Amino acid sequence: MPTTTTLALLVPLVIAAAAQNVLEFGLQRGPVHQAVQRRSLQRRAAGTYVETLVNNVTGGSYYASVSVGTPAQAQTVVVDTGSSDLWVVASNADLCTNQKMQAEYGQHCVTTYDRSDSSTYKLIEQGGFSITYVDGTSSDGDFISDTFSIGGATIKALQMGYATKIVSGVGVMGIAFNSSESTTQTYPNLLDQFVDQGLITSKAFSLYLNDYRSDGGSLLFGGVDTDKFIGSLSVLPIVQTTNSNSSYTILAVSLGGMSATGSSKGKATTIPFDSTLPAILDSGTTLSYLPNSLAQDVFDAVGAYTDNETTGYTFVDCDAGASISLTFTFGSKTQVTVPASQIVLDIFAGEEDQLPQNVPFSRACLFGIQSMGESTDAGSGSESKSAFASTSSYALLGDTFLRSAYVVYDLTNDEIAIAPANLNSSTSTIVQMGTGTGIPTVTGVKSQQTTYTGSATKTADSSGGAVTVTASPTGTTHSKSAAVRARQDGGLGAIAVAGMACLVSLVGGAFLAI
Repeated sequence: MPTTTTLALLVPLVIAAAAQNVLEFGLQRGPVHQAVQRRSLQRRAAGTYVETLVNNVTGGSYYASVSVGTPAQAQTVVVDTGSSDLWVVASNADLCTNQKMQAEYGQHCVTTYDRSDSSTYKLIEQGGFSITYVDGTSSDGDFISDTFSIGGATIKALQMGYATKIVSGVGVMGIAFNSSESTTQTYPNLLDQFVDQGLITSKAFSLYLNDYRSDGGSLLFGGVDTDKFIGSLSVLPIVQTTNSNSSYTILAVSLGGMSATGSSKGKATTIPFDSTLPAILDSGTTLSYLPNSLAQDVFDAVGAYTDNETTGYTFVDCDAGASISLTFTFGSKTQVTVPASQIVLDIFAGEEDQLPQNVPFSRACLFGIQSMGESTDAGSGSESKSAFASTSSYALLGDTFLRSAYVVYDLTNDEIAIAPANLNSSTSTIVQMGTGTGIPTVTGVKSQQTTYTGSATKTADSSGGAVTVTASPTGTTHSKSAAVRARQDGGLGAIAVAGMACLVSLVGGAFLAI
């Protein structure tokens, strides 16, 4: 997650397009140690909306510019498919007013919300909001309701958390099943209200994170963009978790197989699977995590090195990493290949002194796939902690996987569709999803687009009508890591790249200051 100082420098950028009952929010990433250069908050004509978010560091943490209250107060929130609650940072939150906490956590509050300044604010439950994420961070405060706007779409009286006790200066916009909310009784969350207030017709959205090296991607509510994926969408049932009874709680599908092409062997190695494995598809997790034995098979295939002495993290040789790729198989035939450019992460370039001393590569890159370990701090969703029996029983596929996939989440019909992403797509053809009709049978582009020059964006509803407008180009940047600094023992500790909902933290008393 970028430093809160970096986030405070986000600059608005506007893009427009047209479609009925579709909400699209663009995704944008910026370089570490520099101000994020562009940010969009935009409304598409006739019920279609666009929002540009920010992605940073290893390509994780996607941020939305929203507003809360009357008059509107601008807020920055993390977009998270792994949790279900939306919360904003209170103007009197402890982190915002306590310099000691700011020094300890390396965080400042990006934007804050003052409920006393809003004429539409209502208190729902004092002290009723409390959520703990898998990385161990938590947020506490009140449940309130207020007017909420994003990308030109406005929701009245949206229930949200008003966080007064925090360790990260950025709020969270959770968009998973409401059955995973932090309350004992569910309430209509953001996705529910999109439908209930007539902004979209189905509780569904499509996620396109785009190339790790690019600025932009998109989050599209209520529709599918056929320019953003290759071939056909494969529709898979959402996996029910072990503790969910009859309801669905988490956005996961069945992972049926993997193969890896390694830097030394140069050929594909099939990774042995005893059985299918539930795979959580979570934009709130920066890296991707596999059960220990499965992860080790992947590490062996690609010539990776795990630093068990200090950080617990796995690295690969930057110089040899260009030949590395991983292929994930879902269901019986759906395959998504993740190339080296998305999983060999050169985040220590120019800061090699921050690497563990025992890494055996002259240039070491962080590997985008990591082992769960005995317990993992990966994942932002509160439900991820207890959704499955143990960390050996599921995979957590975060941004290092999701950038290579186009994923459609249909929470109305309990289905997820996957196809290979068409990276760096500069156009859009949007097909609206009907009321409860499921994911449309549509075909994407024939081959990968590798360059882009800006975008003339076309959108179409399901009847075939189209409107052509212009949209801004997407730039290309590369991320570097910031220095790793210890809080307690001066050592690196056990690094844990946290999800979108929190600091990118180094467990054992250190942070990755980004």
